[in-house]
Amino acid sequence: MNTDFIYSGFMQTGFWGNTLYSYILSIMFFLVYLGILHFLKNVVIGRLKAMAKKTETDLDDLAVELLAKFRWFEYQLLAFYMAVRHLNRDPLFNKILIFALLIVFTYKAILIIHHLISYWVNKIAAQRNLSVAAKASVANSTRIILNAVVWVAAALFVLDNLGVNISAVLTGLGIGGVAVALAAQAILGDLFNFFVILLDKPFTIGDFVVSNETSGEIEHIGLKSTRIRSISGEIVVVSNSNLLASRIKNFRQMTSRRVTFKTGVVYQTKPECLRRIPALIKEAVTAQKEAEFERTNLSTLGDFSVDFETVYHMTSPDYNLYMASHEKILLAIMDAFTKEGIEFAYPTQTLFVNGGAKSAP
Repeated sequence: MNTDFIYSGFMQTGFWGNTLYSYILSIMFFLVYLGILHFLKNVVIGRLKAMAKKTETDLDDLAVELLAKFRWFEYQLLAFYMAVRHLNRDPLFNKILIFALLIVFTYKAILIIHHLISYWVNKIAAQRNLSVAAKASVANSTRIILNAVVWVAAALFVLDNLGVNISAVLTGLGIGGVAVALAAQAILGDLFNFFVILLDKPFTIGDFVVSNETSGEIEHIGLKSTRIRSISGEIVVVSNSNLLASRIKNFRQMTSRRVTFKTGVVYQTKPECLRRIPALIKEAVTAQKEAEFERTNLSTLGDFSVDFETVYHMTSPDYNLYMASHEKILLAIMDAFTKEGIEFAYPTQTLFVNGGAKSAP
């Protein structure tokens, strides 16, 4: 019996359109490809990681992190696809395999792009002078928008490779996008103004601001709205568009505080006492270490008082320090006026009656 003939015939036996020899060859290719990929994953990437740690730049570390994101299942799927390429495959099996490859590696591409977006956003946020909370808020909001764009692009890519008419889909999305844009103008305006806040930085998290009737500390800057912790303790939610449309006073960036106040004395005050008032007020202001005196002048002759205007500057923007110092200044002025016999004015009216007047006949 010719064993070579039997062996040759056995190897040429057909199963599902392929010979046994073809299947054995595919298995060998699969093991070879898997061994190569295993070498790349465990040896090459490991050495690249060690080399990247020795460099100052973080770009090589980023590249190694991206390569390390591929898992064993993905390596096995890729090796399987490469091993069966030369086989005659059933159309249904081929569609399932292509679909699996498309879904798995598209999803992996999405994760890699998300990682790149996070790296870029964090890099940009780190270059700006923001607090930790502000950086986290800005980075998270930006990532949400960019990641949504990536998911939409990935979905279109998958549909296109599955044979769906993308032109029709894009046309429908365009018409629908116009309708959505018209219906959501306020939301899109808030979204645009979020990036205005991000780039122009009229305020950041932790700043104390006053906007219309709202005053408080910025706690969160979101895609649509900004949350402000008011002085009384509650959270005030203001849309980004409304907030930027108003006049905003940012006290966080204030380096000093200009203070103006008026002092009124009675008209019966003697002229020599009036001339001493500016010196008395100056002495009260300069007694405070944080206050820098500018001027005190006789400003107006009011309806019931002689008014002096005083201007000084607080070298610290701290509001509590200002209130404490201003209180001491006012008390010192009252003490000085009491010693000099100078009376403060208050609203009064004096009625003069002409006793010699006669009534008409």
